[in-house]
Amino acid sequence: MTDCTSLAPPPALTRAGLRRLWLAAAVLGLAALCAAALRLGVRPVGWSAVWTALTAFDAGNADHIVVRHMRLPRLGGALLAGAALGLAGALMQGLTRNPLADPGLLGINGGAALGVALCVLVLGITDPAEFVWMALGGALASSVLVFLLGGGSRAGTLRLVLAGAAVSALFLALTRGLLLVSRQTLEVYRFWVLGGFDGIVPATLAALAPFLAAGAGLAALAAPGLNALLLGEDSATGLGVRTGLARLAAGAAIVLLCGASVAMAGPIAFAGLIVPHLARWTAGPDMRRVMLFSAVFGAQLLTAAELLGRLPLFGGTMQAGVMTALIGGPVLIWLVRRNGVRSL
Repeated sequence: MTDCTSLAPPPALTRAGLRRLWLAAAVLGLAALCAAALRLGVRPVGWSAVWTALTAFDAGNADHIVVRHMRLPRLGGALLAGAALGLAGALMQGLTRNPLADPGLLGINGGAALGVALCVLVLGITDPAEFVWMALGGALASSVLVFLLGGGSRAGTLRLVLAGAAVSALFLALTRGLLLVSRQTLEVYRFWVLGGFDGIVPATLAALAPFLAAGAGLAALAAPGLNALLLGEDSATGLGVRTGLARLAAGAAIVLLCGASVAMAGPIAFAGLIVPHLARWTAGPDMRRVMLFSAVFGAQLLTAAELLGRLPLFGGTMQAGVMTALIGGPVLIWLVRRNGVRSL
């Protein structure tokens, strides 16, 4: 006699199960990109050399030097900056309820650019590993100014956006004025503003990692409050959510994540804009899941951009910021055509 239970169709995959599959696939894809980033480039390195460079480094082996001292720091920078920009973009779109918000909206890019220009013009520093602190300081200063102009802890979404636009315009005007009086500043700024990971050293990653970790921690704390705010201010207040505290935590997280990533890699476009849309399409509206997926997708995007920029596809190396725009543009068009730009 045939057992009827053995002929029963398998249970349908639940949404939670499908999200776990998406996350597992994304993590595996990121691991594959990391391996490819260490192996491929103008000088291909074999898998065995990559492994021994990581586990038994030989200072006299040229392949080991390429992997350990050149590709590994760039990969670390791409992972950290990509995850930070993806996470910051999700926070910014959730906080402002603006699907077109990106890390430049609160004056962060403008402040970092002014910090770099001042560093080169006043201090004469041209090494990216050294002017990273001035870029971070400029990003933090401009963000604090936007926060105060926007109303402090009682800031509303519209006031924050308007204050960010005003401060960005002011700082970029000052930066352009500085560029006009110094050719050396213009040359350094022109390289920095394209965005990339040339000149990244382990010391830079170690110095900025605490800022990124603090930003990620604040983002996790702000997520439940942002979920409630998506229901509306009155509903969130009715649920007992301290909306001012949630906004403050989210704003501080954005400043830390964007400021550290811009200081490290320059103002890389599109990552903070398109990654949260991909995350919401995959993970649904819950901000906790959106932020998790945004971090993974952001790391994927910048690792892929950094790798493609190093391959001999364009007759030479290309900055990761340029490659991100080349990848992000078509992806954004596809998302808009498929889903439209939805309000949050």
